[in-house]
Amino acid sequence: MTVGGQVYSTSIDTGSDDMWIYANVSNATPTGVPDMLQYANGGVAGNIYLAPLSFAGYEVAAQAFIEIQDISNYGSDPRVSGYTALVGLGPSAMGSTIYSAMGLEDTALPMMQNIFKQDMTTSNYITLLLPRQFDPDSPTLGEMTVSELVPGQEAIASQTKLPIDYVPADQTLSQVQHWTAATDADGILGSNGQPITIASNTTLASPISGNGRIVGVFDSGFSLSQVPSDLAEAIYSGVPGSQLAPFQGQDTWFVPCKTELNLTLVFGGQKIFIHPLDMITSVTGGPINPLSTCAGTFQPIAENTKLPIYDAIWGMPVFRNAYVLLDFGNFTIETSTDQQAPFIQLLATTTNTTEAHDDFVNVLKNNGTMPSSSKSTPGSSISAATLSYTANALYWKCVAASLLVGIGALL
Repeated sequence: MTVGGQVYSTSIDTGSDDMWIYANVSNATPTGVPDMLQYANGGVAGNIYLAPLSFAGYEVAAQAFIEIQDISNYGSDPRVSGYTALVGLGPSAMGSTIYSAMGLEDTALPMMQNIFKQDMTTSNYITLLLPRQFDPDSPTLGEMTVSELVPGQEAIASQTKLPIDYVPADQTLSQVQHWTAATDADGILGSNGQPITIASNTTLASPISGNGRIVGVFDSGFSLSQVPSDLAEAIYSGVPGSQLAPFQGQDTWFVPCKTELNLTLVFGGQKIFIHPLDMITSVTGGPINPLSTCAGTFQPIAENTKLPIYDAIWGMPVFRNAYVLLDFGNFTIETSTDQQAPFIQLLATTTNTTEAHDDFVNVLKNNGTMPSSSKSTPGSSISAATLSYTANALYWKCVAASLLVGIGALL
């Protein structure tokens, strides 16, 4: 992403709506309006500026963003994770604090709203195709597109259009509209292929919840998926040596790294198989070592991320196993020919379970000596001093108008 003539490594976040940059941006015009953004892992604060922007081949003459002066409450320095900017790709401008702080002026619209209004005849959608770190069979680079499909992934156009759970404007939570969709009934399958029965805890009236369906937010800003505690327990507690331990104020499941687990999510009749390499993650940020203890990637949802409009947050483990299309539809501020209701489409990318198993075994063989015994050993005790992770770990770099992805250390 280029802002004010300078390229910034950027975190792409489908769970928020605003843009910020942790740097002094050249050729930027101050508005004199302060603003603060709050995330699950903390917040940032600064002043709103306007500057020319270039993103994925599109140009915006004056894009509103926050130039960050205070990042002390963010949880960690984003530069450590390889990015100095974050751009929100949420579905509605009404969730933008910049748009609100600037009095709903057109100059304060989020980036994708500005891009879509440049051509009123195209469909208002983006797509994300992400790679898997340390997997020899996974592409090294990921792709993001605007109003077009990734070549070879055209089958996504025929997949079920999942309606997003609309939060009415008269609701007190109307400003937290998300890319939220429901699983099918009994749409969470464990390693044994049987449904894991979890009751939805959404309390607001929702046309997509109930009947055994779980409402989840598709949020690329979370490196670990956040799920109901009984679902996380169902996934990890049966593993010999598993441990639920407090870490940074949140209960976290840990298992021996040699544990191969499977999970399948069903949306619109389509099964999204979660690769076993995406079910656990190294606590060091490097490849999985079979002699170590790993964190589960579907963790009990933290209290500070709970809202009554969803049950779960589908983070990076889901994005790595599905090509994701997010259609803004009539949530765009400017009128266009795309006036259908917003929706999500998914196309499974992990379709060969035998190959996925072989990938898991090969990664472990390459990064440690597998124990000769097939019996799992108890997981080692976990201390907070040995662990660290950031919620925003999706790192994109814009090169020659192509978006190339390099996933940095997630934990």
